[in-house]
Amino acid sequence: MNRLERLRQVIAAAQRHPVYAERLKGLDAQGFTPQHLAQIPPMTRQEWIVYIQANPRPPQGAALMHLTPSPALGWMPEYLSAEDVEYQAQALAGQMRRLGVAGKRALVTFGYHIFAGGWLFHEALQRAGAMVLPHGPGDAERIAQLQQQYGFEILVCNPSFAMKIARAGGRFELLLAGGEPFTSVPGYREQLEAAIGGVAVDAYGTSELGVVAGEGLEKKGLVEIPEMAIIEVLDPETLEPTPDGEKGELVVTALSRTLMPMIRFRTGDLAIAQRVDGQTVLPRGVIGRTDLMVKVKGVKLYPTELAPLLMAFGLDPRSGGAQVVVDRGEGGTDRLYLRLKAAAVPPGLEDALRRATGLKFDGLEADPALEGPPLVDKRFG
Repeated sequence: MNRLERLRQVIAAAQRHPVYAERLKGLDAQGFTPQHLAQIPPMTRQEWIVYIQANPRPPQGAALMHLTPSPALGWMPEYLSAEDVEYQAQALAGQMRRLGVAGKRALVTFGYHIFAGGWLFHEALQRAGAMVLPHGPGDAERIAQLQQQYGFEILVCNPSFAMKIARAGGRFELLLAGGEPFTSVPGYREQLEAAIGGVAVDAYGTSELGVVAGEGLEKKGLVEIPEMAIIEVLDPETLEPTPDGEKGELVVTALSRTLMPMIRFRTGDLAIAQRVDGQTVLPRGVIGRTDLMVKVKGVKLYPTELAPLLMAFGLDPRSGGAQVVVDRGEGGTDRLYLRLKAAAVPPGLEDALRRATGLKFDGLEADPALEGPPLVDKRFG
């Protein structure tokens, strides 16, 4: 599979698509290289939504359709041609082979109906030489029983459900996890590996893009899957590449999509990048969302990046469980506070927050009745 040749095929297809035609006008698809991507303005999900609202029917040549929930549309469709489907399966099979799945038995618990998750792993595992049971979600006790009865060595699952399966007695040599914060939560992998009795590795993808990054067995972070994507990490304000070790937004060019191209697609997901041997590596996985960025004390803070750390301290930051408050102190200096929906502030949390964000919090407060938005900025009236 020639990565450069595939990129040129994707660019040529995108030039014929109404969403990208103007963006890619004048580009030479046959001479295109990854370095030319910087010439293309990134694309947002909202731009795709506007197009789909005006063109609600499946496009000509669609062979497969998946859906994902969308507040604007109800459901956001994803379309693939027959060639896209085959390319995607073969591309992900390369990642599965690198994980040593050949000859193993795999049990997939991601959904198969409407959503893309189950199909993505299922087809790749089969092509990589594994036997697959398309179980789908639910019933941890039955999954544990099936594992014991048939000797499944591989579990494909989100990490929280994998823990339930482990508690029900399921044991696996390898867990392929995704769909939730996992390796970004300190200590979570170790707990899960102890529970399932094997190795747990992370994967990252979206419905629009497919699975575009995954860990190897050495567990050194999410690495872009070269057959599936070109991943950039950009400053969400300037849209310039972030230096290694700095936070930014994941912007992805999918190599598996020609019918519904995704060129420099802004995911809204937050990560820290390293460039290693020409590939993008996310050593801490995906650590939050860029939607609620605030600049405080000269440092960009994304409230959602605190979620994995808070989870490691036994707190649930979802559904109003945490609130960042920024205010002005004496002399106009920024003051930063964190309110938690909890009975008490866990010991050691303040130091952990400083190490993770590079910021000193001026106060941490526990309030079991906490309500309100995740970010309150009082500096601007």
